[in-house]
Amino acid sequence: MQVPKILKVKDPDAVKDKPLHPHLPQPPACVLLCSPIRTGKSTLISNMLLNPAFYGPEFFDSVKIISSTINNDLTSRFLKEHFDVEDHYDDSMVDQLIEAQKSFKKADQPEVAVILDDILGALKSGSRVNTLSARFRHYNIRLLLFSTQVFRYVSNVVRQNTTNLIVGSPFPNHKELLKIAEEFGDVVGGQDNWLLIYHTACRERYDFLHMDLQSNPVKCYRNFTDLISEGEHILGWSHPEGIIDQTSESPDGMISEVK
Repeated sequence: MQVPKILKVKDPDAVKDKPLHPHLPQPPACVLLCSPIRTGKSTLISNMLLNPAFYGPEFFDSVKIISSTINNDLTSRFLKEHFDVEDHYDDSMVDQLIEAQKSFKKADQPEVAVILDDILGALKSGSRVNTLSARFRHYNIRLLLFSTQVFRYVSNVVRQNTTNLIVGSPFPNHKELLKIAEEFGDVVGGQDNWLLIYHTACRERYDFLHMDLQSNPVKCYRNFTDLISEGEHILGWSHPEGIIDQTSESPDGMISEVK
């Protein structure tokens, strides 16, 4: 009698043929972007969706952006030109998206990105979008991104299903930063080590820490450029007040606006 062994389920035939840089969140991804005001959140989102070096405007079949500030933010004006944009949130938007995806056979479902920017503080605890974070893969939502200035605005469900964490800088509220360290520090050797990794990544204004929580061990990047740690081990980088390994190229960290 043959010993029962677990076999890998065959990958579907329909997969994206456009390669993505391995430092980017790999779909399907639930991304939590936590960054204070005026630290480049809108610029980062614009680059992710419009810059061909990231996903670019053609990677997803459709992009839905729900943002309470998009009509007042000049940086986001190009997003409004390219994608389906709403300036407020309603549960019916999630219901309509799910029903639209369910109307297709699984293999024919469009590949969708959903961006929720600065709306979390106004959400109710039972909001559809919170539960969507646990089931987005079932509807072929390839990128689900939550952007917030306040970490605790994010529901437990979203935080538990986060595959990629992006934390911007500068972060003047140290108590708020400690909340993030408490939540995600265990995967990189504890809160103190998380803070060291964060400050190593964020040496200049507009730098950000990207944690790839899908990798094992967890990989941390300065922006989407330099790999700075794997698990608890910092790779060739010292404390930001010290000296950086000169074999690593140090980018300027500033993200240019997409035009």
